[in-house]
Amino acid sequence: MKPLILIFLEFFSLSLASAQTQHADSARTILAPLLYLASDKLKGRCIGSPGIDTAANYIVGQLRHAGARLAPGAGGYFQTFTRTFSRYDFDKVHIGTKYNYPPGSASKGLTLKNIVACIPGTDPTLRKQFIMLSAHYDHIGIADNPSIEGGKVDSIFNGARDNATGTAAVIAAARYFGKYPPRRSVLLVLFTAEEEGEFGSDYYTDHPLIPPEQTVFDLNVDNAGYNTTNAICLFGLGRTTADTLIEKACREYGLAVLAEPPGLNLFERSDNFNVAQLGIPAPCFSLGMKQWDSTIDRHYHRLSDEVDNMDLDYIVKFIRAYILSAQYIANDPNQPRWTAGDIFEKLWLKLHAPPSHLNAAPPSLYPQASPRPNSDPTPPRRSPQSSAAPATNLRSSPQSPPGPAAPVSPGPRVSQALRQSPEYPTAGPPPLSQ
Repeated sequence: MKPLILIFLEFFSLSLASAQTQHADSARTILAPLLYLASDKLKGRCIGSPGIDTAANYIVGQLRHAGARLAPGAGGYFQTFTRTFSRYDFDKVHIGTKYNYPPGSASKGLTLKNIVACIPGTDPTLRKQFIMLSAHYDHIGIADNPSIEGGKVDSIFNGARDNATGTAAVIAAARYFGKYPPRRSVLLVLFTAEEEGEFGSDYYTDHPLIPPEQTVFDLNVDNAGYNTTNAICLFGLGRTTADTLIEKACREYGLAVLAEPPGLNLFERSDNFNVAQLGIPAPCFSLGMKQWDSTIDRHYHRLSDEVDNMDLDYIVKFIRAYILSAQYIANDPNQPRWTAGDIFEKLWLKLHAPPSHLNAAPPSLYPQASPRPNSDPTPPRRSPQSSAAPATNLRSSPQSPPGPAAPVSPGPRVSQALRQSPEYPTAGPPPLSQ
């Protein structure tokens, strides 16, 4: 924990940089959704619980306040659907979470809510295309048996890294683009039921509110944890033509871009994979991970995944790099695509084969906004929804390799850094360009 005097000295020394970032949200504002969504009040944001409904209403309130509008043709911000879950669906996420399963019969139908909003672009032509910014906002709820964590009895899986951080990134992007919309339109999607098997993104991709041929990119954000604060990890690095723009944005904040650790299939284990199977380029922007080690395992789906043991300076840089990456892609005159020979390239080519529908705007698209300061195997097929037990448990943690955990700075404690200082010190890299 940083002494209060050091926080004030840092804030004073960064005053010039802070003045430059006047158009971007302050660190305090960026972190506020993370603090709320990962708080004990929301009881781990498990599907079917009051906590996830509270989270959903909070997120919609944040998007509306940012100026995000309803998606074309949508009757509200929620995309609501129902699905039947078994006890297995809950237990496969993490041993010891059957508490979250509704009591009674062996199966239970639950009402689920994706959250969808839009910010129209400014370019008369490019605004007919959408860049999707997505994250899942659910987590795994409450443990069956409390245990001692951080010196106190705890039973709540707060999910600060997974994925309150990702949700906070999308909310911060909505606030920024609400003030400074890019050339392309922005589609903001917060998925539900990712933890049980990416059911929210599965439903959305079966019932897209924006036609896939107009959704030219998805920059998903999902996290297990981090073991470096000098980089982000891009699941799908080398697979889309947007890599150079993402790397450029991250360099602005002193962050390298790492490929996902080999052998873990992380690209296939989040919501971006369902989007990719439509042919849409869809990498996953994630916290820095050199390898899956005991540092990651220590917090992944653990009671210890809380804001108080995160490096918040790094989280702010990570979120700002995410927004700037999205801005570069949304303003680039060249449409992003899968790289030549990628397994999804044929789907992309089919999606955009003539006659192209890219210039046919949805009938209820908003009035124009005024400008402001490998080989080629057959792509995998999407399987229908099922509660049957899979051959392997994809939601469980991969085996951790032997060896000590990589050292990571614990960062300032939230209660001190945010409650005792008038403003949490912003980072010094260049501001987001308008």
